[in-house]
Amino acid sequence: MAPLTQELETGVPAIDAGNEGLRFLLRRVFQPGVECRRGEGGRGECDHSRCTRIEAIMRYAGRNFAVQERVMTEAGYPAAERHLDDHATLIDRLSVMLNAQVCADRDGGKVHDLVAHWMTEHARHCDQPLGRWAVTRRVLDPKR
Repeated sequence: MAPLTQELETGVPAIDAGNEGLRFLLRRVFQPGVECRRGEGGRGECDHSRCTRIEAIMRYAGRNFAVQERVMTEAGYPAAERHLDDHATLIDRLSVMLNAQVCADRDGGKVHDLVAHWMTEHARHCDQPLGRWAVTRRVLDPKR
């Protein structure tokens, strides 16, 4: 599986905490028996109808993205629309996997690598520019 880098911090505590939470989730969610519905009543063979691990990633990302959206809106970040479009891209890709009945047991590496690659690229091209913008303007510093 692709590595999850921690080198891409932004300096914006709310965003860095959300990204760390997503890294933590990805390290744990693919362990056997985690967030997986297996057949009727949660026992037996996986019915492959909906991967609850992918759903868990989507739920976490959605909550995390809502926090980031609030931070950007409150700060008046000028590149917020592009940033939010990139968030939507991840959710769309995970939705496609979910609807195609991708299974985290069978295809965990694919799901993990998709999210890990997206996180790295998103941090470099969206989160870090937001952090640089915020720091230079001190708009997200509660002590200003």
